[in-house]
Amino acid sequence: MSKRPPLLGGRLRILGMVDRLQLRVLQQVEDYVTPFQVVEGFDDCWWHDRAGRVGEDSPEGKEYIQFLADGVEVGRAEVTDWPLSDSYIGIDSEVLTKEIWFFEIRRDLRRHHYGAAFARHLISHYSGFPLIAFSEGADEFWSGIGWHYYPRKDGDPHYRKLFVSQKIGK
Repeated sequence: MSKRPPLLGGRLRILGMVDRLQLRVLQQVEDYVTPFQVVEGFDDCWWHDRAGRVGEDSPEGKEYIQFLADGVEVGRAEVTDWPLSDSYIGIDSEVLTKEIWFFEIRRDLRRHHYGAAFARHLISHYSGFPLIAFSEGADEFWSGIGWHYYPRKDGDPHYRKLFVSQKIGK
């Protein structure tokens, strides 16, 4: 099996190749089972150990998103509606956002620009809402793709860092 990104045709140019990229929204249809297949290269505990019940027990607006390059799954995300509090510098009132709870690019395709392309597609898909990510060790990624860091007003270092897809507040 090739370690290179799949040979594709469309929007993302990598090493002379061009990929056709798309998002697919997957529906959870069974309690405690996510709609993602087990695929080598994705962290199974993120995608298969924490699925809740279908419907009322899941957060508002929860969506499972697949990122495809020429029909091949290269990324995954879990996104929900999230009212962002005013606990951050520059944010004076609650802001309705879409929170990226989990975001992953398949292990063998990392550092091939798929993460940035996936984030851009999510921004387009959720136009009208800022996207937020509370970083767990991916600060360099989020800042590197141009997302804005918002520190907490209380300065508490124990919280994950907040990155937002666009400037919000003042």
